[in-house]
Amino acid sequence: MELYRFECPSADIEMLARVVSDLFPEQTVFAEREGEGGAPHLSVQWVAMRFGATARRMVLDVRFAAPAWARYRSLPARARARSYAVVRAYVEAALGSLEEQYAAGETVPREVTIELGDEFA
Repeated sequence: MELYRFECPSADIEMLARVVSDLFPEQTVFAEREGEGGAPHLSVQWVAMRFGATARRMVLDVRFAAPAWARYRSLPARARARSYAVVRAYVEAALGSLEEQYAAGETVPREVTIELGDEFA
């Protein structure tokens, strides 16, 4: 069985998924979904073992503002490193926030959305 499953028709979304894949456990699914305004979004689905006594199915959506997505797509591949770093930082922060909520005894949401705009591209 593969460590991760990538269901991304576009190479752009798959590359963004690969940038953050090592932050998630094995058997995580990275899928491309249609977003608003023509910009797709990355949906990450995994089973979290660390947010309670039982496993929980979690979903993290990374959504891109249409103008930012258009700018990202217009960049040459060699100039996308900053965008990769931004996506990774936001995903790391979201996961850290979930861990802090659990540590504080708060309810951890099963679905989290990250909205990226001008900071992305």
